[in-house]
Amino acid sequence: MLNYTDSKYAGDERQPHVSMEKVDAHSPPETCQLMTQSGIAKAKLPWADLIVKSFFGGIFISLGSLFDLVVAGGAPGLRESNPSLITLLAAFTFPIGFVLVILTNVELVTSNMTVMMYTTLQRKTSVYDLLKNWVVCYIFNLAGCLFFTGVLAWWSDTLNSDAMSSYAVTQAEERVNINWWFNFTRGIGCNWLVGLAVYLATSSKDNLSKIVGIWIPIWAFVALGYQHSVANFFLVPIGMFYGTNFGVGKFIYQSNIPVTLGNIVGGAVMMGAFLWFLYGRDDTLATKTGQPLSGERKSRGRHVANSSGSEGETVTTESHGRSRRDDSMV
Repeated sequence: MLNYTDSKYAGDERQPHVSMEKVDAHSPPETCQLMTQSGIAKAKLPWADLIVKSFFGGIFISLGSLFDLVVAGGAPGLRESNPSLITLLAAFTFPIGFVLVILTNVELVTSNMTVMMYTTLQRKTSVYDLLKNWVVCYIFNLAGCLFFTGVLAWWSDTLNSDAMSSYAVTQAEERVNINWWFNFTRGIGCNWLVGLAVYLATSSKDNLSKIVGIWIPIWAFVALGYQHSVANFFLVPIGMFYGTNFGVGKFIYQSNIPVTLGNIVGGAVMMGAFLWFLYGRDDTLATKTGQPLSGERKSRGRHVANSSGSEGETVTTESHGRSRRDDSMV
């Protein structure tokens, strides 16, 4: 149960609205510290690791996208009679790709837009680190998606009914044959929710909580019809394989460019810069939020007058020990 009147903060101007000791999750400042560690770790990835992780990031997102297509495409009657219900059901299957990305610690450019922007604004990573990560992830997310599209969807004949193959074409055309600015703004909404999913997963202390934290925002963006650039690397090409009314050039200009730019705004600005403004501008902001860090809570709980010495070293070790377990799970 949440405790709104924790007596140990009596008389302290930083008294929190909610005591995070009563919540089995990291506080917002702690979560952002873990995001900082994650961003630094991403910047230090060897080229080979970054390439392989990015390739599999594209594969995992394509897996979730194919799951969505099979469910929605295999229910033409329900699409006619109750389109909202099938949208909700199909969207529920999509987040499995994001769960696999987070829990296997591979690289996805859209989630990295939040993390790398946050650490770059903190000056913990450089603009070069950010651009290297984004560009390499983007290219090899695309490569992974195209591999999955050709080998594990098209050649494997997974969409093996007229209803599913025709739906693959229809949904691809709906993503491309619309206003450029619609795709841009849908990209913003999508990656804002992806950034929230990253934040919730990072704040969680166990895998079940991480899965729930990822699933809900991703389910929401798919059901709302927002656009994800990496998912589109699968969803549009698979429709093109079955015969769409547009070519590669229109896909790039009308869908890929606006959705990618929108994803950057949603992930880097609406989440990365937002979190930096609240928690990352300087080291004192964490304590100004009213939610002290774990080390402070432990030190206060022991009621030790002198906070220096061996106890302080123990708290630091405990905090760092937990950080080492969590810093790569974004």
